[in-house]
Amino acid sequence: MKATTKQVLTGAAWLAILLAMIGGIMLWQHQVHKAKPVTNVTVTSTERIPMVLLLDNRLTHNQVQQLTTNIQNSSATQTLVTAKITATGAVTFKGQLLNSDNRPYIQVQLPQNVSSTLQTQLLKQLLTAAQQQFKFRQFNLVSYGRGGIIATNYVAHTTTSLSPQHLVLMATPFNGTSRKNNSRRKTTPVATKSQTTTLAKMIAQRHTIDTKIQVLIIAGKAIKADQPLPLQSALAGQSIFKPVVKVYRQKVLRSWPIQSGLLNNHQIGNTIQTFIN
Repeated sequence: MKATTKQVLTGAAWLAILLAMIGGIMLWQHQVHKAKPVTNVTVTSTERIPMVLLLDNRLTHNQVQQLTTNIQNSSATQTLVTAKITATGAVTFKGQLLNSDNRPYIQVQLPQNVSSTLQTQLLKQLLTAAQQQFKFRQFNLVSYGRGGIIATNYVAHTTTSLSPQHLVLMATPFNGTSRKNNSRRKTTPVATKSQTTTLAKMIAQRHTIDTKIQVLIIAGKAIKADQPLPLQSALAGQSIFKPVVKVYRQKVLRSWPIQSGLLNNHQIGNTIQTFIN
C-alpha cells in the first residue's frame, strides 16, 4: 500500500510539471503572436562621404601623401583618387574607389591663371561629375594655402546641394602675406583699413554662405622667428565665417618657419578628424 501511494504521488507530481510546461508554452506562443512586428532597424552608416582636397598647387605629391596620412591617422586606410578639369570643362579621373571606401579622398585639380568666377564654375562642374562617378551625395572639403581662397569663393557661390558638410581651411592667406597689412602674431580680426581687396570682397559676399556648413580654420605658428604667412592673415577668415555659420572653430598649431611645415605637425590629423567626426 505504501509503495502504491508513493507511485501515485510521484505520477501526480510529474503530471503537474507536464501541465505547467504545456501552459507556459501556450502562454509564450500567445505573447509572441501579440507582439508587434519590427518596422525599423538602426544600422551603422556606410554612406560614402569623401574628403575633397583642394590644395595649393605648389604642394608636391609627397606633401599631399603626408597630409592624407596625418588625417587618416589610426583609421582604416582609404583610397586617394584625382579629379581634374581643364579650363574648357573637360573632366578626367585617375584611380578607382573600392566598395569599402566610405571615407575616400578626392584630390581636385583646377586650371591656374583663370578668374575666381571661372574656378568656382569649374569646381561645381567637377564635383557634380565626381558625385556621379564615385556615387556620393555629401562630402567634406579640406583646403590648404591658396586652395583655401578658392574654397571660400566656392562656398559663397555654390548651391546648397553642392555645399560641403565641413569646410577646413589650413594656412590660407585670407589677407595676403604682407607684414604691413597683418600683425605677425595677432589672432584678432584684421582692421578694416588693413584689409586687402580680396579679403574685403569675401567679407562682402559672406551672407550667401550656407549657414549649415561647419567651418574650421587651422593656422601655423612658427617655432622659430618669422614665417611666410602671418598668423593674423591665416585667421582673418574669422571675419568671413564666424558671423554667418552656426559652427565655427579655429586652431593654432606650432609649425616650422615654412608654409608647408604645418603639414608635418602630427596634431593636424587629430584636429581635422575630431572636428569632422
